[in-house]
Amino acid sequence: EDRKEILKIHMRGKPFSPDVNVDNVAKKTVGFSGADIENMLNESAILAARNERTAIFPADVEEAALKVTMGSERRTLQNDQEKKVVAYHEAGHALVSSNVEDMDPVHRVSIIARGGSLGHTSFPPERDRYNETKTRLMSMVATMLGGRAAEEIIFNEMTVGAASDIQKATSLVRKMITEYGMSSLGPVSLDGRGDNPWLVREMGQGNSYSEETASLIDVEVKRTLNDALDKAKNILTQKKETLDRIAQRLLEKETIDSDEYLSLLDPK
Repeated sequence: EDRKEILKIHMRGKPFSPDVNVDNVAKKTVGFSGADIENMLNESAILAARNERTAIFPADVEEAALKVTMGSERRTLQNDQEKKVVAYHEAGHALVSSNVEDMDPVHRVSIIARGGSLGHTSFPPERDRYNETKTRLMSMVATMLGGRAAEEIIFNEMTVGAASDIQKATSLVRKMITEYGMSSLGPVSLDGRGDNPWLVREMGQGNSYSEETASLIDVEVKRTLNDALDKAKNILTQKKETLDRIAQRLLEKETIDSDEYLSLLDPK
């Protein structure tokens, strides 16, 4: 409700089409700050004006939300094979997310480059969350590695396009182990800062645990990531026909919305 009020405040005085529904926009902006919402709505007005429209339509709001979160659309000079790799990579993210527990629904899959990314798969949260379970976090890790899993299955190859996914997955898994106590190492804080992080940083001291414990953490991080990657590979192997179908549609249309994506999951 607070987000809706912020939206209404920043929508005042702008020529929004009746098709722009506040409830729908609110769902797209879960996790947005007040400044993000203001930037998004201002950007949507700029897009409408740039295209010489007298009203702001839902497509303008959608594009503005993507620009705020991911950067401007950019066209690349990719060859057909490179596009195919990106299509399978993004299809892998989407299909894994649809087959693990507690993930939000896929909202959009695209192979149009934005910012530093060659494509993107978005599953914005359906609601504000104030806590996370280990099950959901592991599903997020498997989804992050779904792109790499698809590359290995389809092309028997790896690309640098998974670098950001791997970095995010590794960071999340390390937090699960060292801060959240979600591993076989038990419910102990191993974030390395001790009770006085500022003093430790000023004195240049290292981790507050032994080298043996550091080694155990590294082993646990690697095992957890490999388990998540194996899970992603198993899902995509079992559903390869669906993976092919999604990737092919991406090559044809470049962007798939939630309704079309659901139809590809169950073409019958």
